[in-house]
Amino acid sequence: MKKMSRYIVMLFVVAALASCGSGKKESVNDKSKTEATDKEEADDEESADADPAPDLSKTNNIVRMTGKLGLDPQNRADISPIAGGVVRRILTREGYRVGRGQVVAYIENTEVVALQRQYIASVSERSAARLELNRQITLTSQGAGVQKTLQQAEAAYAMANASVLGIGRQLRQLGVNPSSVSLGRITTLIPVSSPISGIVGKINISMGSYVDMTTSLMTVVNNVNLHCDMKAFEKDLPKVRIGQIVNVSLTNSPMVKFRARIYDINSTFDDGSKSITVHAKIIKQPESKLLPDMFVTGVVE
Repeated sequence: MKKMSRYIVMLFVVAALASCGSGKKESVNDKSKTEATDKEEADDEESADADPAPDLSKTNNIVRMTGKLGLDPQNRADISPIAGGVVRRILTREGYRVGRGQVVAYIENTEVVALQRQYIASVSERSAARLELNRQITLTSQGAGVQKTLQQAEAAYAMANASVLGIGRQLRQLGVNPSSVSLGRITTLIPVSSPISGIVGKINISMGSYVDMTTSLMTVVNNVNLHCDMKAFEKDLPKVRIGQIVNVSLTNSPMVKFRARIYDINSTFDDGSKSITVHAKIIKQPESKLLPDMFVTGVVE
């Protein structure tokens, strides 16, 4: 009986151990399945969050250029006097806006006095020649004149008139009004005028300084018609065409952006580099102030 009881107890123990082993195995299998499922879900989430692959065809078509803002020659002026002299008056300041033909300075030149006196003498000679010509015309019409004398009077008047016109033209070039000189208003001051409308840049003179015809008194620039001069490298030339839009930003102020349209492409390479200058006209000026020679970066897409 004792042996039977012991045998039954051993059967229960063996059964219990087998049950625990099976449960453990199932638990391990379930854990493996759960980890595999979690890994698949994580991989799916990473795939969904990942950025799409870039379109290399579009990237390859982008052309980046650098350069600076430029002005056409007719929008920049170096103002010089038409005759030498001493600066007596300066009528503007740097940063001021001036109009075309506006007087910006006066130069004193005593030699212009002699030209004015010569003009007055020529006007007087012309008046006398005109009187003599009228007298000869009257005599000839009455049959009392001599044809040769009339011809001489006509020639004398023509010469006197040509002298007045020639000296008067010189006075106008100097900015002196011949009509005022005829009234005896002789001046030693020669006005200097701006040939264009724009903003006064650097002023290179001061009161009392001596200048001549080669001296640049000041510069005037018209910033309204600024354009972009940018460099395109040889490899990018097939992608650049007239009429394309360029997205431009200031190199030192990238937040300032504007658009420009390509209107010309140079036909020769620039010295020392395998690049060609591309010219683009600004479509609309940004609110920020643009100045000549500012560095720019352009992107053609």
